Amino acid sequence: MGANNQVNIPLDELEIGHVFRSPGRTITETDVVNFCMLTGNWIEIHSNTEYAAKTRWGKRIVQGQLTFSLISGLLQFGPTIQANYGVDKLRFLHPVLIGDTVYATGEVIAKKEKDEKFGVGTLLIKAYNQNGDVLQRSEWSLLMLRKRADLDALLEASVPVFKD
Repeated sequence: MGANNQVNIPLDELEIGHVFRSPGRTITETDVVNFCMLTGNWIEIHSNTEYAAKTRWGKRIVQGQLTFSLISGLLQFGPTIQANYGVDKLRFLHPVLIGDTVYATGEVIAKKEKDEKFGVGTLLIKAYNQNGDVLQRSEWSLLMLRKRADLDALLEASVPVFKD
């Protein structure tokens, strides 16, 4: 099935059971080292080949938080999303190895109105590798605009008026 990774419709148009699917992205050595640099997470399972060779996986693994962070790029959240409202039930289920290709799905599992303009959509997010192993699973709640008219107004107001 092809990619449909643009999570960019108002809450009122979301349908329970709809699944967004991402294209893949291969995790590289550079990704891991850059994440170590950015976060200061130089734990040896991520950064020391000799140490990692003695662990249950026999090699270095990718930081779980790096994979978690990549999901929001694989599933592209558009301007209907106003804020991350929370993440629940996050589980790291399978190690990610350097060289693995990661895919993500987001299934709409709940939606709730907050007020006239905003609501919360909840997606069951799963990250997979090239073998179909589920790497991570969590429920992401997103504060969203409810109506198409509010999205259109926001987009129109955020673009500058060009002067000739």
